[in-house]
Amino acid sequence: MFSFPPQTAFGKVIPKSRIYIHAAPSRRVKELFVSQLSEIVWAHKLSPETLHLPARPGVPEIQIFDLHLKTATLDDDVLQAIDRAVPYPVIHRLHSEKGTAISAAFKRPSEADASQWVVGSRFTSAFTQPLPVDTPLPTAIDLGHLYAALFAPLLPLPARTGESLSALVARCEAYLRLRRQIDQLTARLHREKQFNRKVEINQQLNVIRAEFGRLEMP
Repeated sequence: MFSFPPQTAFGKVIPKSRIYIHAAPSRRVKELFVSQLSEIVWAHKLSPETLHLPARPGVPEIQIFDLHLKTATLDDDVLQAIDRAVPYPVIHRLHSEKGTAISAAFKRPSEADASQWVVGSRFTSAFTQPLPVDTPLPTAIDLGHLYAALFAPLLPLPARTGESLSALVARCEAYLRLRRQIDQLTARLHREKQFNRKVEINQQLNVIRAEFGRLEMP
């Protein structure tokens, strides 16, 4: 986990009712809030005032939330509701009996209405016991580059030279989608008895694997 400078500490508990007002979650999601989530703490505020780094379009600030769980894991719908309620990029630290996990959804202002935020794909690490020594914050020239550096460890692929975070996230989404397709087709291939169908499935697999390989290329 990254270590955040003392001047960024915020330490404010956010009532779940505040999230309900801004995100309007369904009854089922409210029940998940109650059953799975003990407390939401706005732990750190990374901003031009606290870090002396300039903001960038789409990244005026970065918020760090500590979510203390009642259960071993947290449903993604709860995280999505919190992200919809907060008009900034958010990095979540999930604390449970299994340890700590990091989760973030790529967020950007809506092209139709800059006051609204689009919550994109979510990436979450495995739960691990906290490291004894935290990693210092990455060096960055602005909050946009810092957001990309905080987000990068959650992604399955490294960034290419000059690749924006939005482009990297899109490539990772395609990569994961193709990996699921490969797994599904491979399972079908193993079950299939007819030779002709096996040939067809293999042809499909070869096409997808080629594209999968291109996405992996640095």
